[in-house]
Amino acid sequence: MKNSCSKAAFFVSGMLPLAGLALPAHAQSLQDALKQTTISGQVGAYDFTYANAGHGADTKNAFAVGGNLNLHTGAFEGFSVGLGGYTGQSLGLYSHNPAHDGSSELTSRTHGMQSLREAYLQYENSFLEVRGGRQFINTPYANQDLYTFSPRAFTGVSGVINVIGQNTSDADSAPMSLNSSTATLSVLAARMFNYNSRYSSTFTDGNRYEAKSNGFIVFGSKYQNSFQNINYALQGWYYNFYGLAQLFYGQADFSTPMSSTSSLFGSAQVASEGNSGDGYTPNGVTYKVDAHVFGGKLGMSFGDDNVALIGSYSPQSYNAFHHGGMIHPYNDNSGTTFTDTMQVGIPDLGPGYAYGITGTIMALNGKLKINPTYVEYNADYGFGGNTFTYGGAYGFPTGMTPIHNESIHVIDAGFTYDLADVLKGLSVAWDTDAAFAQNSSTTNVYYENPYFSSRFYLKYAF
Repeated sequence: MKNSCSKAAFFVSGMLPLAGLALPAHAQSLQDALKQTTISGQVGAYDFTYANAGHGADTKNAFAVGGNLNLHTGAFEGFSVGLGGYTGQSLGLYSHNPAHDGSSELTSRTHGMQSLREAYLQYENSFLEVRGGRQFINTPYANQDLYTFSPRAFTGVSGVINVIGQNTSDADSAPMSLNSSTATLSVLAARMFNYNSRYSSTFTDGNRYEAKSNGFIVFGSKYQNSFQNINYALQGWYYNFYGLAQLFYGQADFSTPMSSTSSLFGSAQVASEGNSGDGYTPNGVTYKVDAHVFGGKLGMSFGDDNVALIGSYSPQSYNAFHHGGMIHPYNDNSGTTFTDTMQVGIPDLGPGYAYGITGTIMALNGKLKINPTYVEYNADYGFGGNTFTYGGAYGFPTGMTPIHNESIHVIDAGFTYDLADVLKGLSVAWDTDAAFAQNSSTTNVYYENPYFSSRFYLKYAF
């Protein structure tokens, strides 16, 4: 599923306790390092509902309980070890009616999963952090997708170097990332060989598009500074999804205070993707990958609240995959583009444009966080918003002929309530979206396609 910009912030904040955020002490001996092991985790319950009149007549439901337990040793001579076990169990609540059973959305097709998603050796000092083994990374187009008990994990080697300045905010057992780095210039590199999806208990060398692959390599850098009264950040990323595509992603952000309680902020982004190897081959037919997506955001913040206008544009590349659509083997429906919503996004639909409004509202003395988003899409080659199958011509859904200028209207909303007054670490959240895909010149139930999804979470982090 897709995470919009507002949802990304919610899920990252909600999952941070899972990573064992306490910095491990620097021990004088190996025995001391083991004694200084930190333990953290989470338990909770998820409820999921998905109704889609265009893709199937039945409503799907899922319920699961689960959580995770994370251990991180103290550091000895800069070396430490991290372990993280994750589980989700459906309890069989919907198994009596297979037509309505969507348990695989949360717990795989076996109605339960458990896996050791973190098992790594790490070395760190003031300027360098290197990690090898099973781990989480958080980059624009390879990340966790925090929608179940078991975020996406990878096996490989990753590292961050602080070239100018030091990083004082990242906890050393958090996912490898540049997102919250406080260094002026930092660089991330990773080589990943396989991954464990949020639907599975096992690691695989396949991905979203292929049964077997050689993984990927990623390099990224981030520079942040200020000029007079303007804070700004620049980042650039290169990916090689071996045998599928090479991707460049760049983003520029700025913010400047307008008063003591308000600020102006904005961002621009560009993604450009082309072939790596033979290109993508759905259903035995090879299509080149040739995609470009441009996006912008402009908004105002008022204390803890904010509102922003968002937009995206993707030009046509006829005869390429989706006639100009992106592929993203290691994150769900992108989630990176400013106009991405939970189920829909221009990178998946193919060429077209989107515009909308998003924001954050804090209420009830900061205990309730509300993230509403509304987006209008116009897809040059629309197909009802089904972005999960790729076996038809040009990688569109099997048996479906895309139609021109399909309109899709989407509203997302996320609600999070902090229950720390009841029990520290306890929170409840509801995340929902509704969409309607239509085309004024075609009468077809598939393209007049309303759908709705709802996710309810109760979490206790310790």
